[in-house]
Amino acid sequence: MKKIIGIILTLFLICSMLISGASALNVVTTMPNIWDVTQEIGGDKVTAIYVAPPTAIHISSDTIDAVLQKNSDFIRTADLFIGQGGGMDGTPITKVTEFRLTNFGEKTDWHLINEVSTSEVPNATNVYDNPTSLIGYAQTIAYILKTADPANAETYDANLAAYLKKISTVTTLTPAEKELLSDVPIICQFRIKNQVETWLGMHVITSYPKPETVQAIVDDIHADPAKYSKIAEDAKCGKIFVVENIVAGQDIGKSIHEALTDEKIPCERVVFLNLPKSADGINSILDYYTYNKALIIDSINNDTPTQSPLPALPIIGALACAVLFLTRRK
Repeated sequence: MKKIIGIILTLFLICSMLISGASALNVVTTMPNIWDVTQEIGGDKVTAIYVAPPTAIHISSDTIDAVLQKNSDFIRTADLFIGQGGGMDGTPITKVTEFRLTNFGEKTDWHLINEVSTSEVPNATNVYDNPTSLIGYAQTIAYILKTADPANAETYDANLAAYLKKISTVTTLTPAEKELLSDVPIICQFRIKNQVETWLGMHVITSYPKPETVQAIVDDIHADPAKYSKIAEDAKCGKIFVVENIVAGQDIGKSIHEALTDEKIPCERVVFLNLPKSADGINSILDYYTYNKALIIDSINNDTPTQSPLPALPIIGALACAVLFLTRRK
């Protein structure tokens, strides 16, 4: 009798383990920024993938097609599909939707971050480029996960709380960092203006291509070099930074840097990241935050003009290929 009870208990334990494993929510995300936060909040209750590589806004349809074919079983049976919303991930949303309908006759119900209202999540946002926005971004994704999988809502809430503490730990500037960065003058690609102003506290002279075109800035530098020379001289770091955005293209502001150099104005050009997996060792949003901050601080402390190390990395070739990570956050 004891042996039978032992067998029954063993079978029950095995079944419980199988059910627990099967209960993991399989999530398809469009881009690595969503994938990263989904894994942070989902923990071992979620298995997530992304289908668009961490490249520029214009994503190759052929590249996405290869990813879909390689992971067709997962995509066919996935429980949840999360997209950013807006033009940035329109291509992957369309490709996944068409792929499932054509190959499996399945419709795809997308949960878009930019469609979550502030009545549902007070801080709802699809922006993640500074710590305050990232908090709202994480809360929005947590809401989507809890709505799709209410049985694990407590786990998602606990993981969210841990992630918010992590954001605070990683992004809180020391007094010395605040002092060092506070008067650093920059000309930047407009999509990173929020990060450098709101989080790092740097002084944005202007941004491109909005509100000014690159050519307009170049022309202004040549027309009034004394204005820019004074800005550089008045700054503690003694120079102006031209800050590029890798997603928009890391050479867009090159002519601005060249114009400053031609006019003998101390300057440096660096390339900021804004997606996980966009460079070696950058596995999360917080990784690229840390990378961007260090890029400026190290340059100031070294006091030598250095280019961002990104061009030396074999990124360009890698960006043409889709890298899909079907791993759980450990």
